[in-house]
Amino acid sequence: MPFFDFSVDECISVHEFLEACDTLEKEDLIESLIEDGYLKKNCRPVPDELYSAPESIYQEALDKLNGKWNMLTKEEEELILKIASRF
Repeated sequence: MPFFDFSVDECISVHEFLEACDTLEKEDLIESLIEDGYLKKNCRPVPDELYSAPESIYQEALDKLNGKWNMLTKEEEELILKIASRF
């Protein structure tokens, strides 16, 4: 993790801390947050190149629905819940 050299009590912002971290340190931090329950296990996005073209379209559609449950009709919500319950 980054080291900050100062001799007085100084407050370091989260932004400053993250700026000082390299990519591997940020990955370690994310892993720790997942282990401690602050982030969900599926919080890391899968790179687009790992999806086939139809899968990419499907993932984009899911992303559009995320957080919009209150804009769905009761029937649409029930259909999505029914599909999800199969897995």
